[in-house]
Amino acid sequence: MLKRLPNREGPYELEINRLFSTEPLFTNTRNHCVQLLDVIELPNDPPIMVHPLLRRFYDPPFQTYGEFVFFFAQICEVSSLRSHYMMQLFN
Repeated sequence: MLKRLPNREGPYELEINRLFSTEPLFTNTRNHCVQLLDVIELPNDPPIMVHPLLRRFYDPPFQTYGEFVFFFAQICEVSSLRSHYMMQLFN
């Protein structure tokens, strides 16, 4: 699972994820954080964190229209970001 890190969401999120994904905190039984597998650094763009996929988007099912709208908005944002990088790759 990929997560883009805009600075407005918290400047320390990447450092905190790195901290809890390394020893001795990673093997601590009280650590319930998702492991950070990798970080993709792109020039002039915020970093992208790589985490394992924990569950499918439809499990649990959506309970409100608002949940679906929020999910769909995130998919559209990721799709536009992906097409932006694909265009850069081929130009």
